[in-house]
Amino acid sequence: MPYPSILWNGTLAESRERVPAVPESTIRDLLAEDDIRARSIPFLRIPCLPEEIPGRQRLLMRMLDDPVFAGRVESLRDGISDAEQMFGEIGRAESEEEKILLFLPAMDRFCALADRMAEWAGEEDRIGEVGCFWRGWLDNVANAAYRKRCSDILEKHVPAFRLKIHGSSVTAWERKNDVRGDMEKSIRDMGLEDAIPQARYPQKASLPVVKGYADAYNVYTGLARSFWEDCAGDYMGGSRDLTGAFRYREEFEFLMDVSAYFKRLREGGYPLCLPQVSEKREFILSGAVDPSLLRRNVPGGEAVPNEVRMTDTDGEREQFFILSGANGGGKTTYLRTCSLAALFFSAGCPVAAKSGRCMPFDAVYTHFPANESYESNGRFMDEAARADEIMEAAGMNSFAVFNETYSGTDERRSEEYSRRLAETMWERGTFGIYVTHIHSLTGGKIPTLAAMVDENDENRRTYKIRRVGETRSSFARDILEKYGLDAETLSVRIRETTEKKGGR
Repeated sequence: MPYPSILWNGTLAESRERVPAVPESTIRDLLAEDDIRARSIPFLRIPCLPEEIPGRQRLLMRMLDDPVFAGRVESLRDGISDAEQMFGEIGRAESEEEKILLFLPAMDRFCALADRMAEWAGEEDRIGEVGCFWRGWLDNVANAAYRKRCSDILEKHVPAFRLKIHGSSVTAWERKNDVRGDMEKSIRDMGLEDAIPQARYPQKASLPVVKGYADAYNVYTGLARSFWEDCAGDYMGGSRDLTGAFRYREEFEFLMDVSAYFKRLREGGYPLCLPQVSEKREFILSGAVDPSLLRRNVPGGEAVPNEVRMTDTDGEREQFFILSGANGGGKTTYLRTCSLAALFFSAGCPVAAKSGRCMPFDAVYTHFPANESYESNGRFMDEAARADEIMEAAGMNSFAVFNETYSGTDERRSEEYSRRLAETMWERGTFGIYVTHIHSLTGGKIPTLAAMVDENDENRRTYKIRRVGETRSSFARDILEKYGLDAETLSVRIRETTEKKGGR
C-alpha cells in the first residue's frame, strides 16, 4: 500500500530510492557530530526538488513556532516506534503459536497509532494531507469492526499474555527500582538521547511454554488464530500492509532533530529566514552569518553579518569568486556561512540570515584542509585528488567551496593548479568560492572578494567580505607570518634563489 511522504513528493517507498548527492565529506566539513543527530543526516544529503522546498520549510518553521504541533510529531514518532517494535517481535517469533498470539496486541498498538494520525485530518498543511490519507486508510483497513474485534479479545487476555509470553523489556530489579526510567529521564534532560542503552528484547518464554499457554488459553488462542488467518496476510505485506507506514518514524525524527538544531540557533540570537525559491540562477542572502559560530559560544548578536550575492543572469557571470585577504579576517567563516546556507536551503531548511532568494542546488561540495597524516601520498597529492573529484562531479547547478586548496606544494605549482580549478568552476557555471593567498589569481575574469581590514587601525580585522577589483598587497605581512617568515629570512631565501639561477 503506498503511503504519501511528509517530506517529499511521492510515497515513502519512492523516497527511499533517492540517491544522496551531497558527499559525506561535505557533512564532515560543515557539521559537528552533535549538531544534528546522525540518523537525520541522510536527509540533508538529498537535495529537494524546487517545488518541495517551501512545504518542508513551513513544516520546520511550524516545529519551531508551534509547541503543540511539535508535541504531536513526537507523540506520533513514539507511537510508530512502539508499533514497529511489536511487529518486529512477530518477525522474531520462533513458532506459529507465538506469531498468532503476538499479532493481536501488535494490531492494537497500530490502531491506536492510526487514531493519532487521523486526528490531524483537519489540518491544512502537508501533515494534514497525510492525516486525511490515514483517516481514509483507517476507515478502509482498520475500521471500527476490526478495532472492536481486537479490543474485545485483548481486553481480557492481554495482561496474562504479556506476563507469560513476552515478559518485560527490563529486568525485575530495574522495574522495582525504576532504574531505567530515572536513567532515561536524566539522559534526555541532557539532550543525549543517543546515549540511552537499547532495551533488551523481551525475555520470551521457551517454545514449550508458549505452546502450553496456547493450549491453556484455548478460547483466546482460537480467537487470535481466527483473527490472524483473516487479517495477517493483508496487514503484513499484503494489500493492506501496515509495516510500510513505519518509515514515517524516520521523517518525524528528521523534523525533530533539525528543528532542535535551529531552535538552539534562535535561542542563541541567530537570525533565521526561509529564502524564496528563485527561478533565476542566483544565490542572494542579506545579513547572513555562520551558524557554526554558536558551537564556539559566539552569541548571535556578536556574529558579524555579511551579504552574499552570486548571480549568473543577463550576462552577469558572478557566480564563482576568488576570495583573498588577511589571515584571521573571516574568510573561512564566510565559506561556512555560504556553504551551510546552500546545504540547508537545498534541504528545505531555514537559513541563518535575515532574508534571501536562492536557486536550489543539486549538490554542495566543500574542500577544507584535512587533518589526517599524509604518509602515503603527501598533502599535495591528497588535496589534488579530492579537488579532482569535485571538479569531475560539480555541474552548473552545484555549489562548491575550496579553502586554500593546493597549499601543500610550491608557489608555482600551487598557482597553476589553483588557476585551473577556479577557471573550470567559473566557466562551467558552478556557484561557489575559492579562497587563496595567491595574489596573481585576483583581479582577472573571475570576480574577486576580499576580507576587509581597517588600515587606519593597524589592519584591524572587520570580518566583512566585500566585492573588490584586484586585491592589494597589504596582506603580504600576514602571509609571511603564516609561513613563519620575517624580513631577514625572506631576504636570505631570495638571495639564495637568485644565486641558484645564475643571478637572474
